[in-house]
Amino acid sequence: MPANTKNAAASLPPLPRSQNAVHFLPGDFAGARLENLAAADFPAGVFRVKKPGRPARLTSAAVPAAFPFNELLFSADAVFPAGGALEAQAQVRTARGWSPWFTFGRFTPGAGGRSVKAQENAFGKMDVDVLKLKKKAIACRYRVLISSKTGSAPVLRLAAAVFTDSTAPYSAALRPRPAKPVKLEIPRYSQMSQKVSYAKDICSPVSLAMVLTSLGRRTGPLGVTQKVLDAAENIYGNWFFNTAQAGAEGFYSFLARLNSLEEARSLVDAGIPVIASVTYGPGELKGSPIEKTRGHLLVIKGFDAGGDVITNDPAAPGPSGVERVYDRQQFSSAWLKNKFGTCYIVARRLNSLLAVKAPFTDFFFSPPKAAGERRKLIESQLVENERVELLELSGSWAKVKALEQASLKADNKTLTPYQGWLPADTLAFSLPLAPAMVVRAKTAGGVSAGVKLRPLRGATPGTVTALFGGRNAVIKLKDLNPLPVKLAPAVLRRKLLDAARLFLGDKYYWGGRSAWGVDCSGLVSLAYRVWGIDVPRNAHDQFHAARRIRKAGLKPADLLFTTDSKKPDYIGHVMLYAGGGRLIEATQDSGDVREVTFTKKFGVSFAALKDGAPVKGRRLFFGRLLK
Repeated sequence: MPANTKNAAASLPPLPRSQNAVHFLPGDFAGARLENLAAADFPAGVFRVKKPGRPARLTSAAVPAAFPFNELLFSADAVFPAGGALEAQAQVRTARGWSPWFTFGRFTPGAGGRSVKAQENAFGKMDVDVLKLKKKAIACRYRVLISSKTGSAPVLRLAAAVFTDSTAPYSAALRPRPAKPVKLEIPRYSQMSQKVSYAKDICSPVSLAMVLTSLGRRTGPLGVTQKVLDAAENIYGNWFFNTAQAGAEGFYSFLARLNSLEEARSLVDAGIPVIASVTYGPGELKGSPIEKTRGHLLVIKGFDAGGDVITNDPAAPGPSGVERVYDRQQFSSAWLKNKFGTCYIVARRLNSLLAVKAPFTDFFFSPPKAAGERRKLIESQLVENERVELLELSGSWAKVKALEQASLKADNKTLTPYQGWLPADTLAFSLPLAPAMVVRAKTAGGVSAGVKLRPLRGATPGTVTALFGGRNAVIKLKDLNPLPVKLAPAVLRRKLLDAARLFLGDKYYWGGRSAWGVDCSGLVSLAYRVWGIDVPRNAHDQFHAARRIRKAGLKPADLLFTTDSKKPDYIGHVMLYAGGGRLIEATQDSGDVREVTFTKKFGVSFAALKDGAPVKGRRLFFGRLLK
């Protein structure tokens, strides 16, 4: 293995053991079979019962897993205005074909539920709220069944499947990147101080009560206890029932299995606490109010300056001792190693937990009504895994904030995310993780030395990713840059130009920012992004972000800007200085990406050019984004 490949491999975080498929957008349910269900008004819900009083059912299309799995968790989220019940079922596909349906139980909001015992066959066994398989599967299908009372139309809001390969090795938590401490305000409830005989058994609903109260649904420590009782097992910790009750309270709620403390941190940074399930023995979680446990739930609400985990632990004797800080390594073992990172997620909105799932998508000022409008309405392109925040849905279009593409406001000082429209079916649920790698090759894919990433078929330079154990999408290590990039300034400048040269000869595409076409600022954006540097999207914005320099100080990978011929105060074009009196640009002049001399571009030699001087009816300026 070449040295650079070894270095990249050494910097990779561990491959995950679980994948979360969370469906809450209308497009997530493509191919589903609906019975007595009709489209609801998003975001109030995805589907509503058409004829209350009659059974309703949604059967999903096959949901492929990114890797073979041997455990499946499922949760669903529905709102019942005046009563009803929710039942969830799933089947898996293995080499033998589709299994029979397994049920995760039947739940009545406000009254608890009943799991189903003795579910075992040649495919696997239902262990209360976890389907454990005898042979690994590659996909699942799920069914959500809703019953309702006449005159009341329940609304389905969410369905979520968790795929886990419990045979995958666990890797200890990495040291965190430097980050500011964060702590959410969560009320402190103690289960042990409750005057009930079952106080030791209610960590799950008490943790849920803390989070619901923090979200404005005020409830005491016992407020949801009886509402989540599994009557078949006489337990309060059925994972499906707890999340279903939070959903019935009007929140988005689902089961998940996270793969790192960084994933939990990303949610906490977004204002979303994590209700985590832990298992540990004597001395394995120092500072815990209980010596050992086969299963206990608590609330992750923050991280201190050293990356240790700030929790509300309901096992404390009283409210004053509920807040506990646990060592990150010990907590990782108790949660991630022993319980595969099992947790409940409860939030008002999931709109910020989205990313592009297509290799790329065009991004428009307003939805084009015809093909001829695309050219005049296009603003930019977004590439796979690029984060967005959903603002609204209109038919098949989604209005979003492009969180990784900044544009200047009218004051030419304040950067703010682009807003625009893209096809709604290009979006999918995604945790807001800090990227681990960025694609640097023009085309990426094929066989690698066991490094598997999120599905990136035909990935473009600048595509960022966190590791994912997919079998269908593999990117070679040599095509990736570990983040953050650390290079000497002169080396970095050469690498930036190498990235820009990947596009030489490509067709110019207005608004382009991918391997499928670039414009001038898109070329600069991708060349810098490949090496871990995010810059504003447009030429005018890049100009205002850059430091003005004189021509004599130009270095390779610095930028040249020209004003718009019709708007003399507006920067309309940007180029990269290639050294030796040459430049690299994506230009409408030739209709492609090219590397040319200044003489060919401007009609005068490099020596004759001056900062701010007019050239062919435009003014020329020099700028620097690097230190």
